[in-house]
Amino acid sequence: MQEIKDLNAYRMSLKERILETAMTAFAQYGIRAVKMDDIASGLSISKRTLYEIYGDKESLLLACVKKKHEEKLQYMTEFANNHNVIEVVAEAYRRKVAETNRVNFLFYLDIQQYPQVMRLLEENHASLHESFMLFLSRGVKEGYFRKEVNYELISYMFDVIGESVAKNKLFMRYPSEELLNNLMLVPFRGFCTEKGVKVLSCIKL
Repeated sequence: MQEIKDLNAYRMSLKERILETAMTAFAQYGIRAVKMDDIASGLSISKRTLYEIYGDKESLLLACVKKKHEEKLQYMTEFANNHNVIEVVAEAYRRKVAETNRVNFLFYLDIQQYPQVMRLLEENHASLHESFMLFLSRGVKEGYFRKEVNYELISYMFDVIGESVAKNKLFMRYPSEELLNNLMLVPFRGFCTEKGVKVLSCIKL
């Protein structure tokens, strides 16, 4: 019985190590450049063991993306519970800049070739819509966002911006800070109240 417990514990630990190793490699080199052999070698395990845990490369990538999404969601949820909406926007901006600087642009190009992963990303985005609307409503109640703005349109605007960035590969043409400042912070400033703008201008980004 103890041997089974030890084996299960090792298996769970190995799964986590595989995910961390794979995601680091995908982010650094792009997805297509990283082979399953590379991941197995980096962990000193056999390719057979790797395929027993993750049936193919897309399954591994899917698990990586799901894990990162859950970690990001948990962190930002906890952060939002202890900070005002302007501080949440600033933290989301800082984390996105750091992520974009850390990830090879080839990752964003390659990921579009994996339909299961793209479906997951679409599902994640759809599930976040209600949370984003509640966040904007909270900002109005706190006095940081203007009351007269149609926030359904604002949400749609950010969707269009995101699609345009991906379609036109803008992340290859502009530094991440310039891109995110103009396409994320500038719109937010536009629907901030004077109170919101004042707080935002005092935050170091």
